[in-house]
Amino acid sequence: MPARAGCATLFTSMVDEQILAEVRNALAQGQRARARDLLTRLLRRDPNQPEYWLWMSAAVETPKERLYCLREVLRLDPDNLDARRGLILMGALPRDERLVVPAALQRRTWQVELEKPRDEATHHLWRRIALYGGLVVLVLALVTAGIFSVNRLRQRAQPTRAAISFQPLPTATPLPQIQTTVTPNPAFTPTITPPWAALEATYTPTPAYGRTPHPIIEAYSLGVRAFERGDDNRAIQYLDQAAQIQPAPDIYTLIGQIYLKQGAYAQALDAFNAALKADKNYAPAYLGRARALLGANPGQADEAARNLQEALRLDPNLAEAYLELAALANAQGDDAGAANYLEQAANLIPESPWIAYYRAWIALRQNDLETALAQAQEALRRDVTLLPAYRLLGQIYLLQDQPALAIPPLEVYLTYGPAASDNEVLSWLAQAYARQGRVEPALALLDRALAADRLNLALWLQRGEINLEAKAYEAALDDFKQALNLNPRSFAANLGRGRALLGLEAYGDAYMQLSKAEGLARSDADKAAVYYWRAQAVEPLDPRAAYADWQRLLTLPEEAVPVAWRTQAQQALARLATPTPTLLRSSTLTGTPPTPTPAVTATR
Repeated sequence: MPARAGCATLFTSMVDEQILAEVRNALAQGQRARARDLLTRLLRRDPNQPEYWLWMSAAVETPKERLYCLREVLRLDPDNLDARRGLILMGALPRDERLVVPAALQRRTWQVELEKPRDEATHHLWRRIALYGGLVVLVLALVTAGIFSVNRLRQRAQPTRAAISFQPLPTATPLPQIQTTVTPNPAFTPTITPPWAALEATYTPTPAYGRTPHPIIEAYSLGVRAFERGDDNRAIQYLDQAAQIQPAPDIYTLIGQIYLKQGAYAQALDAFNAALKADKNYAPAYLGRARALLGANPGQADEAARNLQEALRLDPNLAEAYLELAALANAQGDDAGAANYLEQAANLIPESPWIAYYRAWIALRQNDLETALAQAQEALRRDVTLLPAYRLLGQIYLLQDQPALAIPPLEVYLTYGPAASDNEVLSWLAQAYARQGRVEPALALLDRALAADRLNLALWLQRGEINLEAKAYEAALDDFKQALNLNPRSFAANLGRGRALLGLEAYGDAYMQLSKAEGLARSDADKAAVYYWRAQAVEPLDPRAAYADWQRLLTLPEEAVPVAWRTQAQQALARLATPTPTLLRSSTLTGTPPTPTPAVTATR
């Protein structure tokens, strides 16, 4: 168990390294809003990492925020010279001659964009901060170079696979090793929306298609800058002002995208309608309107599809419209339609991770787990931050009966995913934990899921099964009682309650409960479960009745009875039969049923 826990931690650490690499790339490209978003996720998981705070100091917007970040670094690592030097440059610490940066290292060509003029003193202060930021990037780049070298060596040592490679770890089962290098596709990755922010949305952001320069409108420029910083509310204020001056369709479309990101679907729909009022032939507005309709009500699939088709009529190269249509077809179980739309999208954006993601879904629905696994891994190879792919990967591993491999991706999804609870993922991860013998964390996850939805019958049944396996019969009895309150005719709940009573040695009550379950059985497998458990419950009370149930179990089709149960039944019949040989109805069984013994009533 410690080894498995260590593997899960190592997997999460590898993902953190990937995200930190994305942070460095974002800062190098001047995408500070994206860097802040990624670092916020890292700090939410581990706020005691001084390295994360140091990078955050280079990504924040204001001196006050930078000062706070550097102080956090020094609080966590009092000997951190980079943080100390930065605080000296900001005037928060007294000058220390030992930390003076040689002039040769200060030659940088940094350029800071300002939205409005600043006084000369502030200008010099910003120059010093920029110099410090460059030094921090240089120093940490040297440190992390070793990490990239090790990762590259690991990848070269791994066997070639159709999808992502695997790195052997100190455990009986290998865990997936995600490649550190992800090649962005300019045609797919939007320049206006941070890619990680897009993961929280239910749509793929429109690329820079709809971004037309409006140089004479200062409010438009300020709005775009605010959006790129992640300041959505201010972006909307500025863009509204710009739209009043010049009601251009791309301005309204950008406003609609911001509302979509916030989940404000009614406002988004108004904005896209305004865009189409300004220009009825503006294709991205139809794409946005389809997304707003689906976000507000998934039942509006037909209307959304009409808008997407209109968008493609106006612009056949709008690849994201094909992806949306593929998603709609996928949700409706139309595999052929989804595959057709994905092929058309692949002709335009062949490296899109969403193409591999939806292909994995199609394969999963067709029960082709190998193809589904390869495509899910390919989606993550193309975009290591594609959170839905982690969810899907964990589900596939669980269906392949590989709980040890399912745990790490599901943990990543729950750690970095949407704030709202995903009860399905909580249930999957609880199942994986339980199958690995980790009962306590499994129950904790189910408690978390039930706190959000106490009327979920499946969660109570799952919790009861885990408690049964852990021999916590009192807790299991309570779980199945809750399930029966929700559905008194649930076969699983009645069977589970009978098994819990059997575990508590309340044989009479267990027999009656299992007999009730027999009347709810819908398959031979259901009947097999009733006979198996009821035979054990009634044997202390009436061996002859137990003998009859073991016989009933063996008359069921072979595929309905687990091999271990069939073996146990044969052994029980041999044990319960009298020495006098008598030919029974079953050609494979001999012996005389036992003489009945006085029944002992067990009540609870």
